[in-house]
Amino acid sequence: MSYQNARNVRRESRTLVGRFRGGKLAPVMAVAVRGNEGGFLSQKITLELDPIAGRMITPITGEFISVFVPVQAVDAIKDPDAAYAGMTEVLREKLLSGNPLFDLEPESEISRRCGVNPRSIGGVKKVNEIVRLGHNAAVNFLRQRKYVKAKQVLHSNTAITPALISQTVLDRLNGVLDPEDRVNGRIQFSGDIPVRGIGYLGRQDGGIDSGYGIGDGRYLRQTGDKPNTVSGPLRANGGSSSNAGVAIEADADNIPQIFADLAGAADISLTDFYNAETMDRLTRAMREFVDANPQYGEEMALRWAHGLSVDTGKMPFIISQQSRVFGRSIVGATDTTGVEGDVMRSDMMLQLSFSVPIPRTELGGIVMTFATIKPDETLSSQPHPYLSDVWGLDNFVADELALDPVPVTVRDLDSDCAAADESTVALYVGHNGLKRTYVHYGLGRQLDPETVENKTAVWQLEVPMSVTPESVIYPEDLEHYPFADQQAEVCTYVVNSTAVVQTPTIFGPTPVEELAILEDENVFGDLEE
Repeated sequence: MSYQNARNVRRESRTLVGRFRGGKLAPVMAVAVRGNEGGFLSQKITLELDPIAGRMITPITGEFISVFVPVQAVDAIKDPDAAYAGMTEVLREKLLSGNPLFDLEPESEISRRCGVNPRSIGGVKKVNEIVRLGHNAAVNFLRQRKYVKAKQVLHSNTAITPALISQTVLDRLNGVLDPEDRVNGRIQFSGDIPVRGIGYLGRQDGGIDSGYGIGDGRYLRQTGDKPNTVSGPLRANGGSSSNAGVAIEADADNIPQIFADLAGAADISLTDFYNAETMDRLTRAMREFVDANPQYGEEMALRWAHGLSVDTGKMPFIISQQSRVFGRSIVGATDTTGVEGDVMRSDMMLQLSFSVPIPRTELGGIVMTFATIKPDETLSSQPHPYLSDVWGLDNFVADELALDPVPVTVRDLDSDCAAADESTVALYVGHNGLKRTYVHYGLGRQLDPETVENKTAVWQLEVPMSVTPESVIYPEDLEHYPFADQQAEVCTYVVNSTAVVQTPTIFGPTPVEELAILEDENVFGDLEE
């Protein structure tokens, strides 16, 4: 018999109603999963936006994402500076010590939004800190998943955080910030290449005399040589008769003859090219580790190089992620035809749902579910790759050989950039990378974007021109101009969560209510007359 095996089934069903603002990564549900538990989780959310006056022409997107955060990941963020934080064996020892891993704390905005009803202790409403820590660990995981060096939230954070950019400029253009030079056959040159044609004048034994002129034997000491007589003209600083020690070889037209002596360079063999190809393949493999697991990918690559494994128990992972555009319908401003029957508004509603298995782990964890609404994310001022450039002849043969990354300047991304920023390199793409896909959605350039009518019809966020630790998240105060109340929480949601969990928890027998007749009558005949 093993107490790690499921012996019973427990069920949890919750329905919550709430509101949140656009551009926020709002936690809407938290489901606890104890050690060695597994089962089935089904969640559904209905999102409804406040009415918008007039017609909304840009799409609004709703997202529904659920992250499983293992206990090890929660422990790692609780005390990140502790030795062996998040290590499975260390957590086993902590549990065996009898001390709780996660204690109680006063409820916060995070626990309230997740619908965790607190326990009253001495008049203080308290919940388990795993809700807050699990939320922060999930947020950090999602941020690093978007950009490895993204800004992280502290374990003490108690507030909801801004949403993440759906597609950064790197995602949209298939670009990189800093190209890896070990890819596509980088060869490591070693050794020094001698430079011919420049040296100093001197005697044949290499010495220099103060009166040794340029015409006295004309011995020139160059890199790697003893002094040698140069038949061609020499030019020294100060003129042809200068006593200076430095001279430059020149031709009859006084053009300097300075060249790198490749014959003296280190040899490059075919093996070097084979090694460069192997380095390319291994570098791409390690890059895949980091892309697949941004939090611990670099550690995984390092251990992989040494034949070691990584404790995967502390890695959060996504169990469901959905994104859909709100359905847009135009209705009258009143329910029936009346004095405002000619006034129109946009009503928007969206439903998202998923049903997934709950993974069974030794120590368990917590499932954090987030919802968010986002405006249209756009590079609205990106110049057209063909219609804003010269029309000339294509050289397809040369294109076949163009393997090096191409820098993309700000002028290639923003028509309205400042003149001083036009030549600033924002990222790198492959050859003709900007021509692969071009998407533009927004007002025509002939329209004034500052009029009330146009500002009401468009709700957009300009995607930053480059990627930094802060640029992958939404601004703290996203403008809500199309909505009547720009400071309100404009999205109402109803979320339902149902979990059927197989658990090793032992449930005792159901107690039976006291039967009064057994006290008054000798039913069992065990009372003396």
